Amino acid sequence: MFKFVAATQKPLIIPVFIPHLGCKRQCAFCNQRDVTGVTEPTLEDVEKAVNSYLSWSKPRERREISFYGGTFTALSHEKMMNYIRKGVEFVENGSVDALRCSTRPDEIDEERTGILKNNHFEVVELGVQSMSESLLEKMKRGHTAECVENAVRLLKNAGISVGLQFMTGFPYETDEDVKISCGALSILRPDFIRIYPFVPLKNTPVEREISSGIVQMHSIETVLERTVTLFLAAMKLEIPVIRVGLPQSSDVPEIYPANLFQVVVAEAISRLAKEGETEFCIPDNFKTSFNMAKKRFPFIDVSES
Repeated sequence: MFKFVAATQKPLIIPVFIPHLGCKRQCAFCNQRDVTGVTEPTLEDVEKAVNSYLSWSKPRERREISFYGGTFTALSHEKMMNYIRKGVEFVENGSVDALRCSTRPDEIDEERTGILKNNHFEVVELGVQSMSESLLEKMKRGHTAECVENAVRLLKNAGISVGLQFMTGFPYETDEDVKISCGALSILRPDFIRIYPFVPLKNTPVEREISSGIVQMHSIETVLERTVTLFLAAMKLEIPVIRVGLPQSSDVPEIYPANLFQVVVAEAISRLAKEGETEFCIPDNFKTSFNMAKKRFPFIDVSES
């Protein structure tokens, strides 16, 4: 059975972007300020953003504030606690249910895990990108696969849900690198993952290497194929994939289909159909992907759920 998590089952996530804050290095592919288009938010900015989001967003059973874009747990203790206290205000007045953040796996330890646990953080997303040691070096990540394993263990032991962010199609990536990441999922067992097919963002080290001819990009077909491989590895372990692709922005090159998630789901269904799967359980918002696959494999069907 092929299962997905419907959008209605996800919490309402209120993003507070802190681009590059806490980051001690620039990864080969990263330029958060251009992607988000924002700079360091003040506490007043945080309050305005959350109140604005709550005023127009559709009601959802759960609401969470998320500090995205930087390395939250690598902020100075004072700055991190200022953001945390502002978030806690919204939890204690009942506006939101919990807090969450994104950070690097090598910036998680027992002390910082305890701070998060004691201040209503229920989810932490780790920027992993790959579990291949050789590819992590080429990405200039500055951490190892072992760092990821340690961070996941610490967070899970504290009762904090863990999301992992992966990248597919990095110019130096090989099929073996993807295989290593897929295999690691069964050990890490994250609560969900995001997959970001590589995009050559301006003003990044790898974009300059591509422009100068040092390295070439993979074909779009290869990147999509590898994205589907990682997607299916997660699906087979019943690990939800909550996003595929970067948020749309004028600074993000449009090199993939606009309906990237639908395309990846359709290709995943098609690959399973080739392997003999005939019955799928999917939410209504993925019916378009199913119909795309059904044109090629008319014998597949959707089960009652």
